Amino acid sequence: MNYFDNQIIENIAAFPEWVDMMEKALLQSIEPGGYVMPKRMHLDYGADTFLLMPCLTNEYWVTKLVSFCPGNKTSGRPSIYGTVVLNDTKTGEPLAVMDGSAITAMRTAAVTAVGIRHLSPSGCHSLGIIGAGAQGIWQALFACSVREINEIWVFDQNRENLMKFAEKVMSRYPMIRVNQATDSSEVAMNSEIIISATNSQNPVFPDEKELFTGKTIIGIGSYKPDCREFPEQLFRQLDQIYVDTLDGKKESGDLITPVKNNWISENKIYSIGSLLTGEIIPSTNGTRLFKTVGFALLDLFAAKLVYEKHKRKRQA
Repeated sequence: MNYFDNQIIENIAAFPEWVDMMEKALLQSIEPGGYVMPKRMHLDYGADTFLLMPCLTNEYWVTKLVSFCPGNKTSGRPSIYGTVVLNDTKTGEPLAVMDGSAITAMRTAAVTAVGIRHLSPSGCHSLGIIGAGAQGIWQALFACSVREINEIWVFDQNRENLMKFAEKVMSRYPMIRVNQATDSSEVAMNSEIIISATNSQNPVFPDEKELFTGKTIIGIGSYKPDCREFPEQLFRQLDQIYVDTLDGKKESGDLITPVKNNWISENKIYSIGSLLTGEIIPSTNGTRLFKTVGFALLDLFAAKLVYEKHKRKRQA
């Protein structure tokens, strides 16, 4: 059985391969009978959260274990740990154990890139990032692979994160200018595409309409009912919300709260898979939101990509 660490996972495939694979996963997610995916098991223990996420197709069976322990920051440890186990469905044979944090980071950023590819104008050149941690870095790198970005505005309260962010992005895209914003408003005002990657329980932006008008906004951080990244005035000007999975309507505060308060109707929330198939056509309204919460089928396709690429390289 193979073990794939973060270095192997991060370098095994080019960004377009990841994005194309996640697009395939999102398309399969709306195909009935193509996979078996129980609801994720969600355990809260004090301030900590533990997740168990299984999924099965006729090829592979994947299980992801994730822990989120926010108190780890005080001891210098990552707040999120993860492990992915890949098995052969036909035999049950364990094929690989993978760094779950790397799988999650890569597939989440690739899913965001799918949203940007299909929801943002092709001529977008400015990108905003709220949250410059490891996830924010990958979000920026993947976003820049699907749009010709020449300027990034980034905000994080941690200066060390900002320095690492600039270093990583500029090492991959030396021609892109990275600006450290003084607050989230400066990020929003200067960006055509905005990605928020935080674990905030309260909106990270002021409740001001002009910050969002005409922008493509991606939310990846709010995955619990008591977490929110966006304020009321964003939802008031949306015609549609796209999500990676409709299960998010019951999981994320950025979907639960707007519907509960009648800022937007629940029937205006669509799976991005239905956009990819052409079943749903995007509104002409330039203000668009794509909300992701993640689901196990994405991990299965990510693990499939890593395992099969590695297998082909060994056989070459």
